[in-house]
Amino acid sequence: MRNCLRRLALIAAVLPVAGCAWLPDAYTGCEEAQPYQSARQAEPLRVPAGADQPDTRAALRIPEVKNPELPPEPGRCLDHPPIYSTNSQATAGAVAPSAAGNVAPAAAVGALDFGMNEDRPWETRLGANYQTTTDVDFDGGTTAEFNSNLGFLVGIGYDLSDHFEVGANFSYYERDFDANIAGDVPGEVFPVSGGIDAMGAMFDLTYNLMSGPFTPFLVAGAGWNWVDTNIPSEPPQVGCWWNPWYGYICSGFQETKTVDGFTYQLGAGLRYRMNDSFSFSGSYRMSWVDFPKATGTPAFDGFQLVLGWGF
Repeated sequence: MRNCLRRLALIAAVLPVAGCAWLPDAYTGCEEAQPYQSARQAEPLRVPAGADQPDTRAALRIPEVKNPELPPEPGRCLDHPPIYSTNSQATAGAVAPSAAGNVAPAAAVGALDFGMNEDRPWETRLGANYQTTTDVDFDGGTTAEFNSNLGFLVGIGYDLSDHFEVGANFSYYERDFDANIAGDVPGEVFPVSGGIDAMGAMFDLTYNLMSGPFTPFLVAGAGWNWVDTNIPSEPPQVGCWWNPWYGYICSGFQETKTVDGFTYQLGAGLRYRMNDSFSFSGSYRMSWVDFPKATGTPAFDGFQLVLGWGF
């Protein structure tokens, strides 16, 4: 229980990284009129007659703004700049005014942010899962320790907005275990060692705390897990068939114990969108699997690294 509380505290500790942007009243004040909103464009300074003209050969030339001013975004002001995106109202090659009074091509403005790209809302995922060592208790006194190991995942995601993303992952991993199986006689224990093969399908919802290229995020998911314990559940069997070139060919096989159960997950992490196509994220995740005959709901935790490709 103590380890579980420490892990949940780690998830909660990520929240302050986002600052105050995710609070409901973070952008209040923009609704009020600001003093700078009454500013007007003044005539350029003129050199009085008879005075020496300044040397402007090396001066920075600021082109004249001929495009109409973009309408302000609701709830935004200079104190809280707008979210730059490739979905800007300015067209490519047009000139958009900046807060400093200078101008910049609208295409450059859109390049400043790699948040949600409406041209590429889909994302494929390829990643690695590192599972930490976990102890699980079962009814009747049986215990098992699952050793840490590395697995992989593939998935797909879809951006609903700058903050919300839905997705689905398929994961696979193998883990060694050491178990003490309780016998029928009280105190009787049979030590067993082996390895399991596990795979899972998980649907998740991600909330990005910020809309820029770098953001902390929270994630919640639900799905199903399948585990092959590789522990024999039936006597060995032999099957034979006739091959016209080699004669009879026989091979043995044995049924093994498999379990499956509903699983749900919570996690927190950091994501960095390198450009419009690629992103990288790392997160800590806690999963609970509803395995039959387990005492309570076993908890498994680990770390996940994912490379995303938008399309």
